[in-house]
Order: sequence, then structure tokens, then C-alpha cells
Amino acid sequence: MLKLSLSLMLSAICALFLLGTLLDQLAGPADPAATSDQRLLPLLMQQLVQETNQKTDAELPGWVEQQAKNWQLSVRLEPSANLALPSELQQQLHQLAGLQLAAADHQYLLKALPAHPDWLLRLQLPPAVDNHPDDLWLTLSLYAGICLIMLFWLLPLTRRLWLLSQTAAKFGQGNLTVRLAPSAWSYIPALEKSFNQMAEKITQLLADNQLLASSLSHDMRTPLACFRFGLDAALESTDPKQKDHYLQRLEQDVDRMEAMVNAFLEYASLSRQQQQLSFNRVELSSCCRQVADQCQPLLEREQLQLEFNFPKGEIWLEQANQHWLQRALLNVLHNACRYANYKLEFSIELHQQQAWILIRDDGPGISTADAERIFQPFVRLEQSPDPASATQFGLGLAIVQRIVSWHHGQITVQSAAGNGACFVFKLPLRQEDAE
Repeated sequence: MLKLSLSLMLSAICALFLLGTLLDQLAGPADPAATSDQRLLPLLMQQLVQETNQKTDAELPGWVEQQAKNWQLSVRLEPSANLALPSELQQQLHQLAGLQLAAADHQYLLKALPAHPDWLLRLQLPPAVDNHPDDLWLTLSLYAGICLIMLFWLLPLTRRLWLLSQTAAKFGQGNLTVRLAPSAWSYIPALEKSFNQMAEKITQLLADNQLLASSLSHDMRTPLACFRFGLDAALESTDPKQKDHYLQRLEQDVDRMEAMVNAFLEYASLSRQQQQLSFNRVELSSCCRQVADQCQPLLEREQLQLEFNFPKGEIWLEQANQHWLQRALLNVLHNACRYANYKLEFSIELHQQQAWILIRDDGPGISTADAERIFQPFVRLEQSPDPASATQFGLGLAIVQRIVSWHHGQITVQSAAGNGACFVFKLPLRQEDAE
């Protein structure tokens, strides 16, 4: 809105100055003769007043009449008693320019006569000559020019509004890929950016819902089929021990389906969770150590060694949500524990206003092709030897990527098959760096 207001103000000011200058040039200068008369008449009156000082009261009327004929001017005497003026105007009568007054149909100039205080010298001024008979057309030209300049200013605005309307209509008709391309000539970049962000969020939400629906329907078929098979077998079995065995398998299938539904619902609720986030300053080193403490029981169970490599001093993230950031780190650390052989490395590095968090394991690693898709929802690589992998549904790293995007950061994986995997969190230290 600031850009819109400033551009409107500058357009109006430029229109007035440019058109005013142009019309002044077209109209031309004022009549030189008229300007000269306006300067000479007060001087002539002053000369006449000086000459009256040498005339007596009896000679004064005839002399004034003779001067009127000589100069061909409307000059006559005016009794000072006939004119009641305030003291300020009385003083102007004795000045060089005199006192200019207006009658019903003309203007006249009055001068006091020092030698004859009972009289005033009155000179009727010639009528003003209209030097610009086309003033009406010039005025209309001024307004027309202002309208044209404002119309030229409005063209980019109306065009961008029309494009925004067309884009919104196409998006409403189902074309979810349409976006409004940015333009340097736009007066409403904030509105266009908000529309694109809204469209991106709606598209992401619809894609997540479609993915959840298709994946849930696909992944539920196997446990439902197993559940149906186990239920039929339990109903047909007459051996109590065999029946108990089938019932235990049914319980496992129910637990798996429940875990699957809970995982899907958790992923589906991430968009709602984002709207409720609050960001504060977070000290990164202590945050990472708390994550390592939470993962300590798993490290002891798997007999893994965790090495720290943190820089000295405090590292502050200006805008972060500690709960969700720790959740993302814990997900990656748990994955590293499942695939590591002997040890893990937990590091923090500083790179040009960014904090890099590195979690490296010495496991089998990830191939280049898989490294590009493991952050997609419901993508699962080969099963790990961990029995808990039966409850893994390929959503952990997708949730991690979503959390990192909330913090305006990036997550990548550096790996080669057989050389272990290294997950790198790249988080901005300050919010302006993220923007």
C-alpha cells in the first residue's frame, strides 16, 4: 500500500507541474503593452501630483482638465470629504503607488495632493484586456491531461487486478497449478504474494489429503486381509491354544492398524498445528543436548556411541519453536539409531548466518536415487532389522521436512550406499535472513 500511495502522489504532482508548464508555454507571455501601462500609470500620477504643488486652488480644476486632454486619460479631482477611509488606507493615498479602488464597472487610482488637502486626484484605469480568449479550452486541456496521466498510472494497477481476478477464477475452476507471476511494475505485490501463498497452501493441503486417502486405503488392505484371515481361522479352530494364537495375531493386526491411523492423522493435522505455532529465541546447543538425552535409552539398547561436536559458546535461533524442532531432530536421531552399526555423530556448524545441524551414522547409507525421495510422505526404503519398523509408515522424514520449512530452513541428506548417512539441518539464525 505504501508503494501504491507514493506512486499516486508522485503521478498527481508530476501531472500538475508538467501540464501547468506546458499550458503556460502555449498561452504565451502577457501583453507587454498592458504590462508597461500598469507600470507607467502610477509614475504619471506621481508626476501630476508634484506639478499640482505649483498650482493655486483656483487654477487646479482647469489645469487637471487640461492634463486629461493632453494625456488622453480620465483624470479628475475628487473631494476628499466624499471618501471615508480607515487610517491604513489613508496612508496609501500618500504612497507612490497610490490607492487602487474598484467601482461597479471599472477600477480607479487615487492620490493625495499635499498642497491641496481638500482634493484627491482620481485616475480611471483602463479596463483589463483579456489576453487569453481560449482560457476555457486551456482549462479543459489541463483537466484532460491530468485524466490521461492518471489513466496511464492506473493501467498497471488495473492490469494486475485483472490478472489476479483471472488467476483466482482459474484456480477456483480446478487449475491448482496456476500462479500469478511477480512483476516489478505491480503496485500490489503484497496482495499477489498473499494470493500465491494461499494457493500454495490449498494445493499442498489437497495433495496431502489425496495422498493420505490413497495411501491409507492401500496400506490398510494388507492388515485387514490378515485380520480377516485370522478371524476366519480362529472361528474355525477347535483347539484352544491355536485359537489363542490366532487371537494374538488379530491383536497385533489391530495394533498395527491403530498405529497406522494415528500416524496418518498426525500428519494430516500438521497444517492445523502450523497455525498455532509460537516462535521464540532458542539456544541451539542446549536444545540438541536435550534431544540426545531423550534418545539415550535407545542408544543404550542398541549399544551405540554418540559423539558430540558443538562449537563453544551459545548459539541462538531468533525465531524457533523448541518443541517441534526437537521433534524433528529426535525423528532423525531415532532413524540413525535404527541403521547405525557402532556410533553416531551429532554436530553443529556455523555457515554465513546459518546454523547447520549434522546427524551422521555409520550404517549402510542411502543411495543417490533414494536420497531424493525419502522426504516424500509414505516412502519407505528396505525394512530395517528393528522389529519396531513394522509400525513405520514412511511419515517420519516427511514430518521433519515440514517442521524445518516452518523454520524457513532446509534439510538434506549426504550419503552414498555403504558409507553411512548424514542428515543436515540448515536453519537461519535470524528471521530477516530467512526472508
